[in-house]
Amino acid sequence: LKAQLQPHFLLNSLNLISGQLYEDVERADSMISDLGGLLRATLESPGQLEVPLARELELLGLYLDIARTRFGSSLDVEQRVEPKSLDALVPSLILQPLVENAIRHGMNGRHRVRRIVIAINRDAYHLLITVADDGPGLIDTATARQREGIGLANTRRRLEQLYGSDHRLTLANRAEGGVVATIEVPFRLAGAQRLFANRETLLDHSHADRRRRAASA
Repeated sequence: LKAQLQPHFLLNSLNLISGQLYEDVERADSMISDLGGLLRATLESPGQLEVPLARELELLGLYLDIARTRFGSSLDVEQRVEPKSLDALVPSLILQPLVENAIRHGMNGRHRVRRIVIAINRDAYHLLITVADDGPGLIDTATARQREGIGLANTRRRLEQLYGSDHRLTLANRAEGGVVATIEVPFRLAGAQRLFANRETLLDHSHADRRRRAASA
């Protein structure tokens, strides 16, 4: 699923860049450079299913640089991230499809998205991520999945595989206009995962040592 997502956002990013090729070569060149940085970053750990939120925000920043270069001052993106959430584990490339979805659907028609707010908070058990826009909203909230392309459908399936029933992904119209995408996943610290992995490795080595001593006795 992750392998399917990477070429998807690559193609969509190239579409953003292609719109600039005949209008502003320097801006297009800058966007290509940002895309190269994003691709390098995603290829550094191809088998990593989850990353710390701080790392995920770095990847999102590279994508936002491309979007801001394309749409300029007409697109404002605000991040409201609770600092104590930065060490939380999240699926790699979980934010980019939400933001891309808001931009792609919000730039169609007369009522275009001008502002996207990314808010991330946590409690003792869960991490809550919302991506809200001020675009045209959903035509029919009863069939909200009409707005889901490959990116969101892929995200939904990845969440199901990683967390089973212990997650939430919803799209809904906002009372003040636009759409809000909400993801809720279990809260786990990246450091705790590394500690657990190291503990498991040490236990495996300890068991192996005992087996070797028993065999030589």
